[in-house]
Amino acid sequence: MNTRSLLIAGGIAGVLMGLFSTLPFISVANCCACLWLWSGGILAVYLYRRLANEQGALTLAQGALIGMVAGLVSAVVGALIEAFVGPYSWEIIGNLLGQVGGIQDTLRGPLELFAAKGGFSFLTLVMNLLVYTFFGVVGGILGTLIFKGKQPAAA
Repeated sequence: MNTRSLLIAGGIAGVLMGLFSTLPFISVANCCACLWLWSGGILAVYLYRRLANEQGALTLAQGALIGMVAGLVSAVVGALIEAFVGPYSWEIIGNLLGQVGGIQDTLRGPLELFAAKGGFSFLTLVMNLLVYTFFGVVGGILGTLIFKGKQPAAA
């Protein structure tokens, strides 16, 4: 495997996965079976094949590795974006809880304290590392099956 191409393809696909999965309105597509996450893994395999100029077939393990790199990058990017967008989300959550009635005042104190301590940023990073990496691997495997290279001739 070409390590340079692996890191570049995983980095580009990972940044796009993280952006699309975290930005408001665009991230709604993740409701469709985590669309941005596994499609980012597919994109990573496509970019790797183009950058490495590999004509041979990738193994499923190589595709999974490419998807895993993209998933890890996207987890960090998503957590960083969430750290900046998150405080604005509290206003929306507070308004929704206020509509339910009474719950807003009961939960506001503990939730704001947890958010102020960076708990949600850390929790977001941990969850992103698990979920984004898993779906990145799935996407990498799918990408390997979609973008099959030429099989070596049997001797």
